[in-house]
Amino acid sequence: MTSQTPSPRRNLEPLCASAADLYTTAAREQIGRVLEAWLAANQATPFELLHRPDLIRKLEVSSRDLQHAFQKVAVPLALARGASVHEVIRGLHTVADQAIARILRDEKQGLLVTVDLSSFAGACAAAETDFGYRLAAGVAAYMAAAEAWEDKVERLLDLVVAAPADGPARTFALGILEPALEDLCGSQPGLAQLIGAELEMGCFLLALVRLAYGGTIDAIIAVHPTLQKLVAPLPAPGARLARHFEKGDFNRLRLVISRRVLAELATPRRLHPGSAVGEIAAVRGLAVAMTAASGPLLPPEDVAEAILRRSERLVEPNFVNTLLHEQNGLVAGLDALMTVLESVTGEANRRRALRFVEAAILAPQFKPDLLNAAGGAIGALQVLARTHRRLTRAGAGVVGMQDLLDGIGQTGGAIDLEGGVIADLAGGVTAKPKRLAALQAMADGETAPPGPAARHAADALRKLGVSGDQVEG
Repeated sequence: MTSQTPSPRRNLEPLCASAADLYTTAAREQIGRVLEAWLAANQATPFELLHRPDLIRKLEVSSRDLQHAFQKVAVPLALARGASVHEVIRGLHTVADQAIARILRDEKQGLLVTVDLSSFAGACAAAETDFGYRLAAGVAAYMAAAEAWEDKVERLLDLVVAAPADGPARTFALGILEPALEDLCGSQPGLAQLIGAELEMGCFLLALVRLAYGGTIDAIIAVHPTLQKLVAPLPAPGARLARHFEKGDFNRLRLVISRRVLAELATPRRLHPGSAVGEIAAVRGLAVAMTAASGPLLPPEDVAEAILRRSERLVEPNFVNTLLHEQNGLVAGLDALMTVLESVTGEANRRRALRFVEAAILAPQFKPDLLNAAGGAIGALQVLARTHRRLTRAGAGVVGMQDLLDGIGQTGGAIDLEGGVIADLAGGVTAKPKRLAALQAMADGETAPPGPAARHAADALRKLGVSGDQVEG
């Protein structure tokens, strides 16, 4: 399910000292929180409420909703400022009354701009920049004609296309439209039209990254196919907005989206509830996507910190226990632990992940359990060889890694000797080329871990009169 975690910009300082302050991003976010239910019931955003006289009058009639909104804002502000709640509410009323009086007066005097697709560019060129809220009222009215959230999003994106092509007039137009888009992205039904509905947290965040950095993410998916399972194609409206982002439009909104992704990652919420394997996949997918998209709007150091914090949760004992309980047998469990090691960042997290792998491999019952789970000595040697290769790549530089690699080699040697694997291959009745190829694969560490077993295979090859690194035939 999608998330509506408050923006990291939220604070307890006074947001509004004058009517103009109500139109800022921070103030609109606050309005969206305290009037969330009312706005949802009226299928509107804070941007629309601030610019539509009909909605303003409707809210004034619903005095209880308005009073509750003032109280939600006033109580924390009063505590932060050491003032009385009544004093803060009086100040908020003053600011709200000023804004309401201004827009209702301008409506009565016919000063609010009326726009449609054919007139929007001209209206932007003719508008006085000091009275941009009048043009914004026209945008809000144009959005109001929509019968559903999908239509509201499409109508707003149509205005983006209808905006002036370049110059100061285009800058002015996009400055009017960007707050409207911000509030659509801040509302759950509006955002669902852009990225899809009912997404698990990991897919939700990946969809946000794709929305803001579509071209980059599409390129990554092309060379990283596993991401295709996590990052669904954007709905048509989202793809339209993503193309505008690619052109360099609405960078402030891209920044808002980027901050939201980082803020969500900082929460304790699971990315894939109900599946530890899915949780790891989501962390890995976000790490790849966000690293590729990092830049001025998504700082690399912030991305690294966010993934580091998520990595800490992947090496918590409770999570690892849940992960192992999801696996079917020892081999699958060992592979899952290796995936944790391959996925986490930060030296401390990598050390903890390695300790879990070490505890599994060095347990007294590991060898007999492995032989049983792998279907015999040959299968067990193959599992150990695969684990050795993965450890060599993922555990590079982690303290204790070499000792663990040596331990895997010793276990492989014991399994070989006890099972007579290499001796049977060397003296078997199978066609010689096949026996030599099997021994070479073991000597090369492909089907037996480096160590005693691999050396035994190399010795057997020499006794059979084979030299060189490869066996042909």
